[in-house]
Amino acid sequence: MIKNVTTRSALSSALLIALFGCSSTSEPLTFSKEELNDPTGSPDAVWNMVWNDEFQGDEIDKSKWSHEENCWGGGNNEQQCYTKRKVNSFVDNGVLHIVAKEGSFTGPNNNKGDMRSKATLPFTSARLRTLNKGDWKYGRFEIRARLPHGQGTWPAIWMLPTDQKYGTWAASGEIDIMEAVNLKVQTDIEDAPVGELESRVYGTLHYGRQWPENVSSGTDYHLPNQINPADGFHTYAVEWEEGEVRWYVDNIHFATQRQDGWYSQYKENGSLTTAKESAPFNERFHMLINLAVGGSWSANRNEGGIDNDIFPQTLAVDYVRVFECSVDPDTGKGCATVSDDAKFVKGNAAPPIIIADKDYGKGTELSIFGDELNKHLVVSGYDPDGQVSVSFIDEPKRGKVIELIKKGKVGNAYFITPELDLSDWAENGELVFDIKVPTVNSESQLLVKMDSGWPLAGDYEVPLKAGAQWQEVRIPLSQLVSNGNRFAKGSTVDLSKVKNLLVLEPNASLTVFLDNIRLVR
Repeated sequence: MIKNVTTRSALSSALLIALFGCSSTSEPLTFSKEELNDPTGSPDAVWNMVWNDEFQGDEIDKSKWSHEENCWGGGNNEQQCYTKRKVNSFVDNGVLHIVAKEGSFTGPNNNKGDMRSKATLPFTSARLRTLNKGDWKYGRFEIRARLPHGQGTWPAIWMLPTDQKYGTWAASGEIDIMEAVNLKVQTDIEDAPVGELESRVYGTLHYGRQWPENVSSGTDYHLPNQINPADGFHTYAVEWEEGEVRWYVDNIHFATQRQDGWYSQYKENGSLTTAKESAPFNERFHMLINLAVGGSWSANRNEGGIDNDIFPQTLAVDYVRVFECSVDPDTGKGCATVSDDAKFVKGNAAPPIIIADKDYGKGTELSIFGDELNKHLVVSGYDPDGQVSVSFIDEPKRGKVIELIKKGKVGNAYFITPELDLSDWAENGELVFDIKVPTVNSESQLLVKMDSGWPLAGDYEVPLKAGAQWQEVRIPLSQLVSNGNRFAKGSTVDLSKVKNLLVLEPNASLTVFLDNIRLVR
């Protein structure tokens, strides 16, 4: 930041820097031969390398990589602008550096680069992709990298569909090879002792319908011997074949998902339909590498927020390699590297496609759950750590009730509806339900929300009283609108386009029971 600038030339220089960015590079990290030594070796000879970048030149190879330039943040409330400036990404001594730095920057607030919509954010970083320069259907994808650390860091190595055959995100899918947040900060794993540092890396698939009706499934992994991935280079990989995706770190196979646990539902001739076979993971994908700052995931994990004192931070990449299965390149089958110890990720089956009745949302009462769930609703949730469950259980004298169990700090459950116009409910409509909370502690909170797709949400904190007795809660819809989204200031639910009729989000470990959930006016 430039302070006490008084001369015209200094002001001109400041203006040029604000508009175009500094042209000099950041200080490169130095790595010893031992650090860059790769003990994982090459994969089995049945895999043929068809694309790679060893970063041996002096510049980022533009025939292989393009920069994204925007301050959009992927809709995750991230706090960085992505630039192509050399202070944010460069090659030095055989290593790609992606550097997140503190410093205000202004750019397009969209992923199209349209400066008619701008944002100014407090950090800059870089996001590289191989779109239309490296696009593949099936194979083995390896990236050797040393990850950044500290509260607010969010490195990602991932893949997106090139052609979006099934529609926009996430109906056409997303493959996360590796993600991590806040490494070397106090972990927020339930019951972890003070001093245990964050060390998880994640592998995840995103799929389902177009946002906000998308879903995801995946798992985390700890390197052996309490090794932290921010302390050295490790090889992150996926093997992707028809109907199956497998995740690896340093050639250790730690997770598998199969096509019966993913799906794509998209509009064809105006009607929602379920894609066949292994969709959406049966089309071309390209690779992305980026380092985000803050956002809805990292800023809400561990110690919360962003620690400005840790920056700059660097995601260092030694190489990227793509292999084709020589046994059957068309399906990728026959080259699998499989361990019996790998976790099988169950995923999500395709939900029924529901067409709303003409009277849905009309009248003076709309039941969400009585003794059963309204036939128009589908239960889903955001559950990156597999810590949220929703069950319909028997309760004496009540029949069926909803049991919501959350372990940990992250995740929620929500009830997807065919788009619903509740404009006429805005003045005197209420969300009413019975609740029972067996135990609470000083940190327990329950947010109840209604949304039109993130970040268009309104929330309300339900007062929690422990005990065996049921209590009634009444929330005016007007209050949900006026409260807005506490995690995205200035946003609130659009009652004319409700997509998730009810969202239940405990902020920590909690078990709650709910019954007689309804809208009344």
